[in-house]
Amino acid sequence: MPVQGLVKLRKHQFGWQGTTMNTAVPAARAYPFSGVPSVDEQWTDPEIDAGSIDPVAPPYRLAGDYTASLDDPALKYNNLPLMLAAALAETTAPTTTGTSEAWHWAPSSTSVEPRDVFTYEFGDDVVTDWYQLSDGLLETLEITGSRDPDGPLTASMSWRFGTMQQTGSTDNPVTGTVPTPDLNVALTDIMVYLKDGAIYIASDPDDLSTSQISDALHAFTLRITNTYDLKRYANGEQTFNIDAYALSDRMIELECRFAKTDDTVGTGSESDAWLSNDSVVRYIQMIFTSTAETDTAVPYSWQFTMPARYYTREEDAIGGNTIIVLTAHAFYDGEDLEEVFDTDVVNTIDETAI
Repeated sequence: MPVQGLVKLRKHQFGWQGTTMNTAVPAARAYPFSGVPSVDEQWTDPEIDAGSIDPVAPPYRLAGDYTASLDDPALKYNNLPLMLAAALAETTAPTTTGTSEAWHWAPSSTSVEPRDVFTYEFGDDVVTDWYQLSDGLLETLEITGSRDPDGPLTASMSWRFGTMQQTGSTDNPVTGTVPTPDLNVALTDIMVYLKDGAIYIASDPDDLSTSQISDALHAFTLRITNTYDLKRYANGEQTFNIDAYALSDRMIELECRFAKTDDTVGTGSESDAWLSNDSVVRYIQMIFTSTAETDTAVPYSWQFTMPARYYTREEDAIGGNTIIVLTAHAFYDGEDLEEVFDTDVVNTIDETAI
């Protein structure tokens, strides 16, 4: 009998639940991720006197802690909707034009928005040992690009889930059929390359289109960090499930690794904005435009725009050249942009496929 449980046969499959909690859905797409979930049932020994220096009484359970640290080593335009929906806000169905799908997210800073949640199926060739983790959101999302080496962007994700079910569990059986059959990783999805990207920085958002910073950006990391307040209500449901999420805090930051040019150092530069006695508002936009098309004359693309203020500068080097590392934090701009972050993706998958 062959040995079962091969690392190369692991799969990561996701399904979009919308805003409905505690309702696992079949996966709609297999993703080319790496990593594993962490499932902790929080078994706890009671603090009692039982006449023994070793545990005697059986442990009891607390609410489980269900997370997953996943990586995408070659980010695809068709993978971005899962990440941005799970990290930012409720998703509006994309606008369809032929085979092109145009997505948009602009999370609110001043109102409580519903959150999209996802079901995650993880396992390998042993189908009696698959996890079905539902009510999933991203606590952190990092997207990084570097021209040294010059490859596709990468993504790192820290997921949190509210519910755990398992194909090998008696007390926590899965909903439906897991793994969802006949899902395979797409082999021809278009990658997001930094070579196809450009950065624009201006003092006024209306000037962004004419404010490209050229011959300076070596690498960047976009970080979205969400802090969730997990809600569990006594509703007689006899489960440990999370009933709701409340987003209590969010940090969006952009770290840029710049060559030393007139735009990045010296009087009137981005470094000068960081060194100012008073915080200087900057508007930053990054645009990625692929050479591949979603439809005739409609390229794959991704762009994001954020009002930002610089917080740190560090010194570093690439090859034989010194560089600077400027990190900007997004803020809610209630006057000009009237938002904290705005992002658009054009690809070829709709809301039924994330």
